[in-house]
Amino acid sequence: MAFETADGWHAIALNGRSGAGKSELALELMASGARLVADDQTRIIRDGALLLADAPAPIRGMIEMRGMGLIRAAPLSMVRLSLMVNLDVTETARLPEYHQTSVLGVDVPTLYKVGSRAFPAALRQYVLTQSWLDRDEPG
Repeated sequence: MAFETADGWHAIALNGRSGAGKSELALELMASGARLVADDQTRIIRDGALLLADAPAPIRGMIEMRGMGLIRAAPLSMVRLSLMVNLDVTETARLPEYHQTSVLGVDVPTLYKVGSRAFPAALRQYVLTQSWLDRDEPG
């Protein structure tokens, strides 16, 4: 998933086990203006200090919704990966500490699942305002 900001497109990688709600969250983000980068599999390429996200060609432009099958969407390619969301871990802190995930040697800001109907809207706002820039990194 990706949102356009003043300095270009920023991708969110949604991670989690099968059935964790990745595609459901992706569709909710799309309903709020996000564009599809990849569903089910994401190809990540390192370009210096940047990570770029893309979909493998066979599944580009498709997202799966359980019970409905494959749904077509206009995809973006080679989008800067700016945020990871781990749907296997639920955030319990009201004001959580900074989390990050190392991907190909690059630390990516990471959020955990929040049990709120407002989570998709909060993710959208988080990306549009690039709120990860305001967070204190560990160390």
